[in-house]
Amino acid sequence: MKSIIILLLTASFLEAPTIAKDSARWKPYYSEVTPQKISNNWFLPFDVSDRKILTNIKIISIFGDHRDSYYKGHIHTAIDINPAKPKAKLVGVYAMASGVICSVHLGENQKTVVVRHTLQGGKTMFTSYKHLKEVYVSNGQQVNENTKLARLFTKEESRKYGGDYHHLHLEIRKKFDDYGCASWLTFNNNQLNERFYNPQTFLKQNIK
Repeated sequence: MKSIIILLLTASFLEAPTIAKDSARWKPYYSEVTPQKISNNWFLPFDVSDRKILTNIKIISIFGDHRDSYYKGHIHTAIDINPAKPKAKLVGVYAMASGVICSVHLGENQKTVVVRHTLQGGKTMFTSYKHLKEVYVSNGQQVNENTKLARLFTKEESRKYGGDYHHLHLEIRKKFDDYGCASWLTFNNNQLNERFYNPQTFLKQNIK
């Protein structure tokens, strides 16, 4: 019985393409654009009473969790969050700092917007916002913390897809060489640490 289970698990992993093989499929959605402003002031991605207070968000799922959805056994590359006290039924998602839109990819219920940031000293990083119902920005657009990127699904809209999509999947990325596919094709800690920061740690260190 044990050997059968191992074979089944191995088969499920083999079904998933690798990051290296799948990245080319997503490259056309990426634009190589440089942000015009330095990202040196960070905010929560929701319109809450104070975007500098971490308790104004509610964490639903943590970074590094095991996932059996989509490709079985992949690692959660984000934190899933919602505003602790939403101002309205329709929850807007905002850029966390100055940057430029470098990718809008995937379809309904997985729609993703990625913002490229330049830090003081010239280092590049990315913030990625997934599970967006409506998107109001496009590639090449310069943004800041007041730019509304999209809105989240409502609970009712989420039910259409038979899952829980009425939250923000927030990634803080070291690089974007995979053009998005590492979000669902990360299967070990080496891959996780190569491309992603722990968003919870990043928020604590940078939102003050």
